[in-house]
Amino acid sequence: MNEVTVVREGWLLKRGEYIKTWRPRYFILKTDGSFIGYKEKPEVSSDHNLPPLNDFSVAECQIMKTERPKSNTFVIRCLQWTSVIERTFHVESNEEREEWMRSIQAVANSLKSQQQDEEPMVIKYGSPSDSSGAEDMEVAVSKVRTKVVSNAQ
Repeated sequence: MNEVTVVREGWLLKRGEYIKTWRPRYFILKTDGSFIGYKEKPEVSSDHNLPPLNDFSVAECQIMKTERPKSNTFVIRCLQWTSVIERTFHVESNEEREEWMRSIQAVANSLKSQQQDEEPMVIKYGSPSDSSGAEDMEVAVSKVRTKVVSNAQ
């Protein structure tokens, strides 16, 4: 396996998910896709004494640029377990935003190509009416939840 290295690091303003204020965070993007945010800059990139405030992966994420709620903003949208999460970041200039977005996209693309190299594609032949291989199919069953409203006074 390749050694994990730092791709990019620096200060970003991160918007809170619940309380929508902008907070300065020092982020470190690594080749394994980890995107780690700290309240203060760690003395050394590998300093694990500081607990990260944010730690998520940019693998299989979407990166979008926006001018709202502030100019020079970008959003990272990722699937984390079963939930789609969005993280909103702001930088001082359009150039800095482009550099961060390029770096994040490059790491995501690299991870995607590594994954494709490691997982050979399995091709099955047959027709939709062919029942062979039906046991391989996943069936999604949704449960209906009813909401009971009481009009008792």
